[in-house]
Amino acid sequence: MDFCDECGGMLVSQKQDGQTVMECRDCGHVQDVDGGDYKVTEEKEDDPMDRLNVNEEGGEESTRPTTKKECKKCGEETEQEWWMEQTRASDEPATRFYKCRECGNVYKEYD
Repeated sequence: MDFCDECGGMLVSQKQDGQTVMECRDCGHVQDVDGGDYKVTEEKEDDPMDRLNVNEEGGEESTRPTTKKECKKCGEETEQEWWMEQTRASDEPATRFYKCRECGNVYKEYD
């Protein structure tokens, strides 16, 4: 994180005329990015479904607990990994995720 040379406010990266510059949130002062130390990245909302690559080919072995449950894709009782995450407001119950070890299908259940 960098700060403005003029007022000490926090600098944020901006695109101006195809160039990346650092602009002060408080006074609007623009500074060049020196040495290419800064990267412009887009922040995206954290999606729990993005973290579901466990046990894919070349992936790490899972340490999640398992249960026997009917898979919604296979249609038969299979061994499934499960975990819980707080995906809604804190006063709501946690969401349970299941991943079939046979077909890799992931689905969630709410209380």
